[in-house]
Parts: sequence; C-alpha cells; structure tokens
Amino acid sequence: MRNNNFDIVRLALALIVVLTHCFDLSQNPSLEFILHLVSARIAVEGFFAISGFLIFASYDRAANLKEYFTNRAYRILPGYWLSTLFCLVIAFSMGHFHVGPFLFANLSFLTFLHPGIPGVFARNPDNDAMNGALWTIKIEVMFYFAVPIIVWLCRRLHRDAVLGTLFVLSIVYRVVLSDRHESLSIQLPGQLAFFMTGALIYYHLSFFKKHGIVLMAASALAFALHTWTGWFFLRPAPVAALTLGASLLLPHIKGPTRWGDFSYGTYILHYPIIQLLVAAGVFAFNPWLGTGFALLIVAIAAPLSWFFVEKPALTHSKSRRLRRAALGEAANFPPAVP
Repeated sequence: MRNNNFDIVRLALALIVVLTHCFDLSQNPSLEFILHLVSARIAVEGFFAISGFLIFASYDRAANLKEYFTNRAYRILPGYWLSTLFCLVIAFSMGHFHVGPFLFANLSFLTFLHPGIPGVFARNPDNDAMNGALWTIKIEVMFYFAVPIIVWLCRRLHRDAVLGTLFVLSIVYRVVLSDRHESLSIQLPGQLAFFMTGALIYYHLSFFKKHGIVLMAASALAFALHTWTGWFFLRPAPVAALTLGASLLLPHIKGPTRWGDFSYGTYILHYPIIQLLVAAGVFAFNPWLGTGFALLIVAIAAPLSWFFVEKPALTHSKSRRLRRAALGEAANFPPAVP
C-alpha cells in the first residue's frame, strides 16, 4: 500500500479546487475558461472516494473504536484549527472583532450558520465567507462517525449488499433533492455514493488491480456518457474508480509529495488566501497575477501547515499508539519474581 499515488492525486485535486475558486471568488471573466477545463465539485467527489477507501482501511487497522477516532482527530483537527486561527488573524488585522458566531460555527463544523465575519470581505464580488471550502469537512467528519455503524452492519449482514444498498440510496437521495433543495442534495447522504465506491474498491482491491485496465476504460466511457447526458447516476462510480485507479494503478509518482502530504493544507488554507487577494484588488488589476500569487502563497502555506502543525500531530498520535501497545504488551507478561 505504500507505493501508491494517494498524496499526489489528492494534491492535484486540491489544486483543481484552488484554480476553480480563483474564478468563483474573483468573478473575473478572464478566468472563466477554468470552469471548462476542471471541476471543483468533481475534485471534491474524488476526495470523498479516496476517503471511502482510506477510512475503512483506517478502521480495520485500529485496535478499537477509541483508537480509530483518536487517529481521525489527530489527522483532521490540527489543520482545521489552524485554518480557523488564520481567519481570525485576518479579521483582527482588519479591525473586526465580532467573531463569536463565526468561531462557534467553525469549531462545531456548522460553517453554514455563520460563514463570514461582519465587515470582512464584505465587498468581494462572490461572497464574504471566510473559508467556504470547509463545508466538505463537516461531511468528512460525519462519514467518520458513520463508518463504525456501516462496518457493524456489514459484519452482521452481507457486506457488499450493505455497501451497494447505501450506494443506491445515496444516488436516489441526490437525484430527488437536486431540483428542490440543491444545498441539501450535496450533503452526506448525497455524497455517500462516492464513499461507498471507495469502500467497495478497498474490500475488492485484488480484483480492482487485476482488472484495472478494463475497469478504467469502462469508467471513462461511463463518465463520458454522464457528461453527454447529465445523468447523475452515471457519475459516482466512474469518478471514484478513475480517482482510485490513478492512486493505485499508475506507476508511483512522488513529485513534491516526496517531502510530505500538502493536500490538506492546500485545501483548508486556499480560500481565505484567495479572498484576501480579491479584497486587495489583485485579481481586478490582473487575474493572472492574482492566480499566480494565490498559487505561490498556497505553495508556501501548505508545507508550513504540514511541517509545523499536521506532521507533529501525526507523529504524536503514532507515539501514543506505540506507547500504549508497549504497555499492553508488557501487561501480558507475568511480573518478575525474585
């Protein structure tokens, strides 16, 4: 499992989101072509597919439920708190201190309640949200809590039937609500199909690797058909399969990820960075300069997040697990008798 492309694929998906948000937040017509080349929504769905694969694997590796949740907390919370602190620094530096509602909403993962801080980014053309990208973190956390329940059902019923049923129900939920309540349609039930495809590939990894070429070709064909027809039910499986195919079947690519996993920092920090550049008028002055500055600042911020926040937290988490394992092993030996 070590010779895979998860880190580089996730970084590529995060950069797609960055580029898309450069247009979305600046609303500069010169950048509209980005929407014809890449899709932030599909990139996010690719993230969810990878999570489906990796989180089920994480649950299986964990010794117990406490260790599973502890591992997840150490991976997601430090970077999330950093992004919240970054938003507060921006607000305070601009002289805006009414941050209570925003802080509560952010720390409870209910960012939709108070996405902005009064007075900050109020004149930005798209919205005044401090970090609109964090809506996906709520879904990710909800999925973490759902995994133990799903695994419990899988162990008592037919595993593939459970995962397949959740896959189908997710698509039905998404299709039914998409025309009536689009914002609700893209919440966890509507995204579960991507997670479930990732889980199915995890449980059938040998089959996926053995028939990879055929599966990738079929997925590409199905996704092309989705693009032509607009039928959503044709999207989850191909997006997930193609994303995981790039992660697991292609030759190992290190790139910048040889030094660390910079995808999470890229994702959680890019939105306020772009908002700052938009507010400063950089995109209005020159959209290419704004995009370049956004990418450059993110390329600096993400490694800093990794080396000084995320990696130390993961190292501490691993040390705790090793210490607990050592204590547990020692407890299995009888005390020394003189």
